[in-house]
Amino acid sequence: MLWPGTHPVRRLRHLSRQALFIGHPAWRRALLLTIATIAWPIGSVWETAKQVRRLPKADRPSRLWGHMRRAGHMLLLAWRDNVPPRNYVAYRLHDPARRAWIDAGFYEPEVQALMGRLNRLREARADDVQDKARFADLCRAHGLPCIPTLAVFRSGAQAVPETPFLPVQPDLWVKDLAGSRGSGAARWLRDGEVYRHGWTGEVLLPSELVARWRGQDCIVQPCLHDHPSLKPCSDGSLVVLRVITGVGRSGRATLVDTLAQLPYGGTAGGHVFATLGPDGDIRTPRLRGRHPIGRHPDSGAVLDGATVPFWCEARALVLRAHADVPEFARFVFLGWDVAITAEGPVLIETNVGWSEFNHQLGEGLPLGLTALTSIALDHLDDRPRCA
Repeated sequence: MLWPGTHPVRRLRHLSRQALFIGHPAWRRALLLTIATIAWPIGSVWETAKQVRRLPKADRPSRLWGHMRRAGHMLLLAWRDNVPPRNYVAYRLHDPARRAWIDAGFYEPEVQALMGRLNRLREARADDVQDKARFADLCRAHGLPCIPTLAVFRSGAQAVPETPFLPVQPDLWVKDLAGSRGSGAARWLRDGEVYRHGWTGEVLLPSELVARWRGQDCIVQPCLHDHPSLKPCSDGSLVVLRVITGVGRSGRATLVDTLAQLPYGGTAGGHVFATLGPDGDIRTPRLRGRHPIGRHPDSGAVLDGATVPFWCEARALVLRAHADVPEFARFVFLGWDVAITAEGPVLIETNVGWSEFNHQLGEGLPLGLTALTSIALDHLDDRPRCA
């Protein structure tokens, strides 16, 4: 049940902003709220000026008066609707056809605050998903396909396996044990007696690699390879599907949103983002999520309309993982990274912070129009329910 006369997305955004300072003593909450109330109008003026100067060429007004009108509208939405100027530009809210976004979108840092509040309510433990080795152990314990763990290094020592580890595999993937946004990620390819870094070309002996890993908290895994039909959609790196799921108070998992990340350019972090249709068909691919693109920059393959194999199985896998693993089910929302191999879908990792900014870029659906709103309000609505 919703508050009478209150739009559900606006209500949820209000509850999210309330959660920004939750957990602080009352006097500190009052102080922080006062500071934020004063700082936001001032900061938004500075941010608006910066964003107007950085407008993409395709969205830039041709005359000075147009720039002034754009800045005025940006400030109006910042002050009236708490829309950050960065989001205004990224989501192209100057376009009258996209004005519905103003009420339907979720903006930084509202989503992060909302996730924190919901996860505290459910007593979720961050290490169950942020620790990559812990995540893999939970997946294996529940029979969920995931990437094998070759070695784990913690606090300057090898934690897994029990015997000294020296890599022999032809293709390795390494990442920080508890990082995010690809922190510490590196691909190492066997080249005779040495390993060569997949992006920089650096060469190290296996013993030198192990010495380096011992100096960082990281997990070492065999590198996965795409299903053959996905190879034209990539620069040779792994295509990753980011699938957002939510769990209601009943324990049922629901798909919220999906995003295909198609690597290009041969470097870490270069992606074409695309939405996925109900049959796993790639739609509206965009370079870095903003610039429409018809073909893959490296392979030249047509992207729009290409189909992701095993999409039904991938969707069923993440829904089962979220609902059936108690440690995962404590999180109301999770962002799953899934690879599609020749054998089927494989879980890479799951994330508490799942890049809501990227999901709403381009032709992505505003999060307020997804199941996120009803699932979140289901948890936050503690008023008596009708039988």
